[in-house]
Amino acid sequence: MPEKSVRDMSDAERRFYSLPATVFNATVLGSLLLGFLTFLVGLGLYTYVLVNQYISQVSATTRSMAMVIEKSGADIMTSAATTMSIYRSLDEKDLAGTGTEDYHRLFSDVSKIRNNDMLAGILKEFDVNDDIDDLYIGMYDTDRKRIVYIADAELDPEIRMYTGDWEDISEGEIERFMNWDGEGRLYYIENNAKYGWICTAGVPIKDASGEIVAFVYGDITLENVADGMKTFALLYFVVLIIATLIFGYLLNKYIKKRLVQPINSIADAALDYAADKKKGIVLSNHFSRLNIHTGDEIENLSLIMADMESDIADYVENLTSVTAEKERIGTELSIATNIQTSMLPNKFPAFPDRNDFDVYAFMRPAKEVGGDFYDFFLTDNDHLAMVMADVSGKGVPAAMFMMTARTMLKDAVLSGMDPAAVLFRVNAQLCENNREGMFVTVWLGILQISTGRLVYADAGHEKPMICRGGEWKFVDKRNGVALAAFDPELLELDEEPAFKNSELVLGHGDVIFQYTDGVTEAMKSDREQFGTERLLESLKVIGSAEPAEVIDCVKGRVDRFVDGAAQFDDITMLAVKMK
Repeated sequence: MPEKSVRDMSDAERRFYSLPATVFNATVLGSLLLGFLTFLVGLGLYTYVLVNQYISQVSATTRSMAMVIEKSGADIMTSAATTMSIYRSLDEKDLAGTGTEDYHRLFSDVSKIRNNDMLAGILKEFDVNDDIDDLYIGMYDTDRKRIVYIADAELDPEIRMYTGDWEDISEGEIERFMNWDGEGRLYYIENNAKYGWICTAGVPIKDASGEIVAFVYGDITLENVADGMKTFALLYFVVLIIATLIFGYLLNKYIKKRLVQPINSIADAALDYAADKKKGIVLSNHFSRLNIHTGDEIENLSLIMADMESDIADYVENLTSVTAEKERIGTELSIATNIQTSMLPNKFPAFPDRNDFDVYAFMRPAKEVGGDFYDFFLTDNDHLAMVMADVSGKGVPAAMFMMTARTMLKDAVLSGMDPAAVLFRVNAQLCENNREGMFVTVWLGILQISTGRLVYADAGHEKPMICRGGEWKFVDKRNGVALAAFDPELLELDEEPAFKNSELVLGHGDVIFQYTDGVTEAMKSDREQFGTERLLESLKVIGSAEPAEVIDCVKGRVDRFVDGAAQFDDITMLAVKMK
């Protein structure tokens, strides 16, 4: 596979890696591989048939020749016995002269045997009439692994074997011929150093006792088989290459028409679609106008692309309207954020003309608008009201409920009621039309600045913390129920009032700190929470500092703890220091 993209290739590389070229190469390679396997099978069958034909021919000739010799009256038994007797009487020195005139005179008695000359005539007759390389009669010397010739049809004196001549023979041929069980054809094929590949077939001549005295042999060389195999291979591969090229060419044209051209049409349509999109041209028929009818997956692809183009056009149209709507909602939420921020005290120092106390607050909503809120205001010149609240839920509903609760709480405090009475009153007001079942936890305190006396009440909110003498600790409080969580009539049935006032006296340098659960429940990505212990440790580090420093320290510790994890809840804090 190429390492670079098709868009980075040259024209030659694109043609080389194109689908038609790939199909053509695969076709040629597959055809050649299949053709080679077929060639091996065909060559084997061809060789088998041709060799069997030769074997059948030489076997039939030797059988016929043996029958003719038997009926002719030639005394082959005596000729064979006499020849082998003379051969065995000679020592190795005499036997080494095989093929010489002196050696041949040693076997002159064989020619005197009755009708012995008929054997050569019969052999010559068959040698002329049959396409056999050599016909002869002989017998094996099993001890010396030789064949001893008795008669030979060969006329050429240079290669003719006369009576008594001998040649070394393979042990395999001797065992094959001497141990033949009479079943099937008797033959032996070997690659002889003198004659090359040769097939020898024979018929045994037996005496009255069944002993083999000689064999009638026929030799046929297999050079014709090798020549035939070469011719077969040459013609086969010529035909295979021509057929493969023709088939590959036709398949290449078919692939181009059936696959490549439709695919290129789809690709061109995709490029036109992308180009029109960049130009801002609104068209949705790039793929539907292709009119591809191949009846296969390519046609299905073109239909899918056409449907996709239509769906994208519809989606873009819907997305445009949705985006405009989201922008409108985003703008409105931004305005709501500004409105909510402006409703809470956000200018510090809040009371620049007062040097007997200092106050600071911070809120960071989890969404555009939040459900947490804080508030502080002077009810008169000597009393400071402080509120910390957390509305159930988040977002716009919580923000609207927050603004309602804040307004009610401030109105009740300014009417001169103590914190517990304020919570009773606001609880009743919020329960009147609370169809959504929302509620709000509240901590409300009123500080007499001249004496440091802090009267506070709780509606299910977090425990405040106080720093006195540089040491931070939690302030005990009487737990109340969240506002709007229970019907006022049910709360009146309880023996213990739902909301009670508590008192605390703040001295010079004391700091009161209140917060929402968004601080302690801030989570890292593994969902581990910041917790009250880390909050207390953070405050101990800062000590009796200014309210702004206290809140900045806690905020910084929380941000480092969550390490960029998403904020799930509003984070709100309020701190007041007596001076």
